[in-house]
Amino acid sequence: MKVYKYRSIDEKAFERDFKTLRENCFFAPNYAHLNDPFDIYFNEQITPVIKTLRAIFPDNSISNFENELRKTLDFKERVGIYCLSKDFLNEQLWAYYASSYFGYCIEYDLNKLTDKSQNPDFECQLEIHYEDDIPTIGIDDIKNTESFIKKIYAIKKSTWKHEDEIRLIFNNNGLKKIHSSAITGIYFGFRTEQVIKESFYDLFKNNDVKFYEVFPSNFRLERKLIYETKRSLKYKINKFNFEFLREPRENRWEQIFEVHYKGNSNDPNEIKEFVQAFKEMYCFKKSTLYIFNNKEVVSLLDTYPMNEDQHIEYNKSTIQIVYEL
Repeated sequence: MKVYKYRSIDEKAFERDFKTLRENCFFAPNYAHLNDPFDIYFNEQITPVIKTLRAIFPDNSISNFENELRKTLDFKERVGIYCLSKDFLNEQLWAYYASSYFGYCIEYDLNKLTDKSQNPDFECQLEIHYEDDIPTIGIDDIKNTESFIKKIYAIKKSTWKHEDEIRLIFNNNGLKKIHSSAITGIYFGFRTEQVIKESFYDLFKNNDVKFYEVFPSNFRLERKLIYETKRSLKYKINKFNFEFLREPRENRWEQIFEVHYKGNSNDPNEIKEFVQAFKEMYCFKKSTLYIFNNKEVVSLLDTYPMNEDQHIEYNKSTIQIVYEL
């Protein structure tokens, strides 16, 4: 999935943002830096309950619960929030956040932005819900972490609905690292100066990035491709005949790929070069690559436990399994 960040070319903001991009970073501020004064705005109905319980049960257990509640609510001061949109042709966002089409918009690969191998403190991604009632935190929310997080960080007033927002939540605010391949596109407004465009072309000259211009046409915004940069690769993946058996999977630290290799599986040098080319093209963190000699094996990939015949078929189909690629 692709997500988008609109940016200004105000001199100080541009210099700061360009520096973080050069360092493969982005900044996740705490809630105090968000532009909506009603963001992270909620009522809580727990304190009155605690006061009532303290009057009935005047012991340390109630005080301990109150202290834990305070810690939980105060945690919002530390949390980092990175706000993104699902829309790169949003007229209001181009006007508000991209210097009235003089600015630019960054396109990210969301999977790579949320990669915990880059930022172990990444907590979750949230789609914003737009409501006009103040969210209320109750006793049940304290017991339900998901509900608690959503009520605090994923509700905004309906006046912001046009932003179509996704938020990334980190346990700490500040600079966050990204893999160099996380940025896949840059959109320029139709008023963006050429010198700004050239600076981005140079910045991403060794990355796979597409550059677009957003312009008004027939009473709506459209885009056109105006430039493209490519990585300089040591290996040529296109020389190898293979196909993915299914979409790559990921866990917290690892990517998992399963492919059907259609080349000469008996040539160890060919397989070795294919593995290197595959790693260079597709892997942005530690990975495991399963290489099979047929596509029918896909029916066995999630079979557990396997019977004896299935084990035999799986082993016959396996060319190589490469760990920690």
